[in-house]
Amino acid sequence: MQTKTLLSGQVLTAVVMLAIFVTMSLMALGFPEKARLMPLMIGIPGSVLALVQVLRELRTAIDKAVEPDEKQRQARRNERHMFIWMLLFFFGFLGFGFVYAAPLLVFGFLYIGMKESLTIGVISAVATWAVLYGLFEKAFQIQLFNGLLIEWLWG
Repeated sequence: MQTKTLLSGQVLTAVVMLAIFVTMSLMALGFPEKARLMPLMIGIPGSVLALVQVLRELRTAIDKAVEPDEKQRQARRNERHMFIWMLLFFFGFLGFGFVYAAPLLVFGFLYIGMKESLTIGVISAVATWAVLYGLFEKAFQIQLFNGLLIEWLWG
């Protein structure tokens, strides 16, 4: 088995997460008794789950190494599309804020990206807006990020 096959993005991400959780747990052992409780409550289960994820990703990487070429191309294409959507969401939130960008991006992702029906896209966008605006901004009175362009245009 080639090392390059085992060092895919998913495997490396899982290994980094495992390292973070293990490091957090080990650092918490040096804290006073009351201060170490919360990091250990998160770190120990997180370490176990991250180890399971590393093993799953390694098994998947080995299985992918023997996959037909067309499946690998399709998987790369799907990963590329998801990466593009992640960038769109990031820059949408950065520019226009959560309340304005999220409903439009959810609609676009579902209707254009995932080829869902118009009804599903609209219902999801309205539900996203209702949760962000109605629940967070009005009910909980949590001011969400307005976006750099919105702040620049309207102060």
